[in-house]
Amino acid sequence: MIDLHVHTSCSDGDFTPMEIIELATNSGLKTLSITDHDTIKAYKTDIYTFAKQRGIFLIPGIEFSTVDLDSGEKIHVIGLNIDTYDNILNSLCDKLQESRKKALLTAEKMLKSCGIVLRSNNLLESNFIITKSHIARDVIDNPVNQFVLLDIYGKMPLYGTFIEDFLVKDKPAFMSNSGKLSTHEAIKVIKQAKGKAFCAHPSFNIMHGSSTFQSMKQLILRNKFDGIETINIQYDKSNGDVRFDMVKEFTDFAQQNNLLTSGGSDFHSNNRSLLGNYSTLGLANENYRVTEHQLAKIIAT
Repeated sequence: MIDLHVHTSCSDGDFTPMEIIELATNSGLKTLSITDHDTIKAYKTDIYTFAKQRGIFLIPGIEFSTVDLDSGEKIHVIGLNIDTYDNILNSLCDKLQESRKKALLTAEKMLKSCGIVLRSNNLLESNFIITKSHIARDVIDNPVNQFVLLDIYGKMPLYGTFIEDFLVKDKPAFMSNSGKLSTHEAIKVIKQAKGKAFCAHPSFNIMHGSSTFQSMKQLILRNKFDGIETINIQYDKSNGDVRFDMVKEFTDFAQQNNLLTSGGSDFHSNNRSLLGNYSTLGLANENYRVTEHQLAKIIAT
């Protein structure tokens, strides 16, 4: 099995880089890319040696959170087969970490106005790459918020449910996109770091109604992505965790436009009680698989 979209505790996953390698080995994976949000810290260890010892081919990757300047749409950009020692890439990651810290303080104020406590100091001291998942976890795991959350939901919500109800566009604690990394700039940095840039989980934007299939196709072409993460399965937290995919539609579009294709689980954790449904590591519970043919094109120079 091949999984080219996996997260670790270097961003918002539950497992350390070494633990992810062990989990991948036990799950029968042969090829893996750790694509943490805005950071390549996972690759600053002896993880390559560790992976090789366990029979895992490790492809260096990253996932950038960006904004398409033309549409204002939030777009995630996956970089695969990147040079993790590239100076410009590393400088950008440092800059984005500081930006996330400032956004955290803004979220704290906005949630406070909703009667919800966010312990920003704890998150800042952790030195994590702060994501919406960290914010949701801190809020839900804090006993102080139990009564207000029970009043809102009738039960303790999933992390994803809280994110979609409070932290995304048009919700009470959404943070403006002003000053965010542009999609074009993220792609530029990935390419100059010798990697290939993929539009991550494009079906997510369509599922939530922020984009149409037509507008996403135009966005992908306009930004000159190298490829599309065509194999990605979404589970709609705002609609009863219903499964949603557009694998065929985006695969056909990629082929028509001579774009590379990729895929992955977007794996973060094994905790279904707080995350609900999701694709397991290696897409083991799904019908789609990333092929050796797809992989060969991605890592070709």
